[in-house]
Amino acid sequence: MLGQIPFGVADYFWEEALQRQELLSSLLESFRRWGYGDVIPPAFEYAASLGAQASAGLQAEMYRFLDRDGKTLALRPEFTTPVARLVGTRLHDWPMPQRFCYAGSVFRYVDPQAGRQREFWQAGVELFGAASPDADAEVLALTAEAMTVAGLRDYRIVLGQIRYFSGLLAALELTPPQSEALRWAIERKSEPALADFLRDTPLRTGQRQAVEALPTLSGGDIQRVIDQAERHSLNTEMHRALVNLRAVVDAAAGYDILDCIVLDLTEIRSLGYYTGISFEALAPQSGFSIGSGGRYDDLVAHFGPAQPAVGVALGVDRLLLARQRQSATRSALRPTPPHALVVAGHHPAAMAQVQAWRAAGYRLQVEVNGRDLAAVLAYAAQIGVGQVLAWESGQFTAYRPNADDLFVASPGKIFFDD
Repeated sequence: MLGQIPFGVADYFWEEALQRQELLSSLLESFRRWGYGDVIPPAFEYAASLGAQASAGLQAEMYRFLDRDGKTLALRPEFTTPVARLVGTRLHDWPMPQRFCYAGSVFRYVDPQAGRQREFWQAGVELFGAASPDADAEVLALTAEAMTVAGLRDYRIVLGQIRYFSGLLAALELTPPQSEALRWAIERKSEPALADFLRDTPLRTGQRQAVEALPTLSGGDIQRVIDQAERHSLNTEMHRALVNLRAVVDAAAGYDILDCIVLDLTEIRSLGYYTGISFEALAPQSGFSIGSGGRYDDLVAHFGPAQPAVGVALGVDRLLLARQRQSATRSALRPTPPHALVVAGHHPAAMAQVQAWRAAGYRLQVEVNGRDLAAVLAYAAQIGVGQVLAWESGQFTAYRPNADDLFVASPGKIFFDD
């Protein structure tokens, strides 16, 4: 066991680590430009807090353990609940709306799969104190921007409305086992399971037609989907869900993102707390969800005064995997080389110039093992560095590994190859 790591976690180093850190930085900077402030909740909390309104599936995936006082703690399985807890307990008397962004590791006891270990990285935003379709549209638009910032050329956002399905369940007046059978069939988009439900469940004509129509209530033709869903609305809740969905789509049109939005009223999967729109971010040929989000107006009330809220969480590892598949290239596992290696010889003037170049954004490594120029040039060739700077006679001379040419770089002159 010594030197091994547990199943479901991974080491990231060199180029893999750099890609993750750069993507996190880019996503957070994008979120900040939209007015979202940073938040860093603890990596573990009381299990009862993290499990507030969590679905049975998420509850089962939580890593729980006991502290020395016998209290049950858990590693955070997602960020939304900890941030909602913060708003409900400490920030409820601050002006609303409040916007937060985050990035970090979350933990779930799941079978590792493509882009998802038991420890994986998330980046996302949460918007509290706004119940309007405009708030929903902002989060959808920010999701689209995040996908673009991550380097995905092709993606879509599958948008649903939880209350349409919950309204249908209320109208059908099913027993708990019947409700679970219908939910199971819809969540898995299983035609055989849906056929079994319809065969085994007595329904009136209008009810049966509404259930049979569910698989057709999806597609990029937003107007068609909403109109067809309206024809099968059986109560006020289903109608209001569609009114809200239409308003969200109208608001999203202002961000020019409708081309990437697909409606799907069978999009009912959630972490247990969504109350309005819910959505997933997908990329063709990925085979998995890259991110998900939605409206959760009841969660903050578990910790303090109720506040409407909407947010999204993106899987950083899955973003990277989707980008890699779209680019059809794979980065080599090696450290990102600096712009140059420097043999400075403890000269203050040389080190002052090195620091000035670093301040200008160049990556420089200074020789610390006392090797001669020939050995440093050989090392530079091994790690892919394009030049070695040697302090000679009061100035830097630049040598290129495996080459006979050299040139003099006077102090202050920028000469690096990017």
